[in-house]
Amino acid sequence: MRRPDEWQVWQLPKVAIILVLAVDVSALVPLHRVLSMSSTVNLGVALFLATLSIAYSTLTYRIERARWALRAGSEPASYRNLLASWTFASAVILPAPLMVAVIVACGIAEWPARKLAGKAKLYRHVYTTAAVVPAALAARAIIGSSLPFDLALLLGTVVYVAVNSLVIGAAMVAVGQRGALRALLQPSAYKYEVVTLAIALAEIELFRHHQAPLMWLSVPAAIAIQRLAVRTELRAVSQPAAKPMSEEAWLIAGTEIVAALPVVAVLRINSASPETVAEVTRLQAGCDAIGYLGRSGLAMALLDCPARSADALADRLRMAFRHNGLEASVAAAAKPRDGHTLGDLLVVCEAELAAQQIIQQPTRPDS
Repeated sequence: MRRPDEWQVWQLPKVAIILVLAVDVSALVPLHRVLSMSSTVNLGVALFLATLSIAYSTLTYRIERARWALRAGSEPASYRNLLASWTFASAVILPAPLMVAVIVACGIAEWPARKLAGKAKLYRHVYTTAAVVPAALAARAIIGSSLPFDLALLLGTVVYVAVNSLVIGAAMVAVGQRGALRALLQPSAYKYEVVTLAIALAEIELFRHHQAPLMWLSVPAAIAIQRLAVRTELRAVSQPAAKPMSEEAWLIAGTEIVAALPVVAVLRINSASPETVAEVTRLQAGCDAIGYLGRSGLAMALLDCPARSADALADRLRMAFRHNGLEASVAAAAKPRDGHTLGDLLVVCEAELAAQQIIQQPTRPDS
């Protein structure tokens, strides 16, 4: 991560910098009153809502990143954010300072879960999280008015979405992203937001009827919605399975696969020529992840593949390469035999490839 003085935010137009910093600072102002105004019950509810949101972020991001990388062959531009399930509920249930504390906790947990190398800059994530605070405060003002509660809750939901979109839209206008602003104004951009807010409304009703422990059901509901969204979007971007994925995508998928499975193997091939790629895809099992790795190499993640099976596949690849006159070496490593992380397995593979190169080098005659 770059130092704060190197963030790209400082190269934006001055009006954008002022807007971003104003929203960020104003979002944190109510936090100083958290402990002085909060009862034990409210603190417990705030902790519960924050825990539910953190659980959602933790349980979803690894499998969704791996699924996207495997199916699309690349990293997505962004991941859907379903935090309104808990941030809007906190706006209705909790005092304003605790509401802000929950929003900040949700954002902090979501940042490492959704960060994308080279795409989601930290200042953008901070601003997006901070934008929720004025939206939630506006919704609280409506809900605390003299209107009947059910009507006020409905209007507060609409105001929450409108103010959040307005704050985000203002930043887009400030930096000249009018194309992105047009997308924000499309009704289709809010279809999952509506479902997410329905979860929040269900939580509020459970709390009002003294069934707060059942609010944990919001986590599986949000996970189901997010995975449905990912599967829907993947239908439009999926590529043929035979095409190796990018190095970035393979490293994401490989990391999550090795971490999740008790038995998994990795193969490294020090060639990425079209002939080598064709031979690798012909022999692979169909459910394995093949991707480019390094300047001129391939890698395979072999799901549920024990060490002996990985070694056997490596031998078959070597025979096929020799039969077709391809100059390519193959190395295999497996969990748990050679390590427990993708880094462990790649180190073993690279060492084996280096050893094979030394053995294959012709011996120079003595002078």
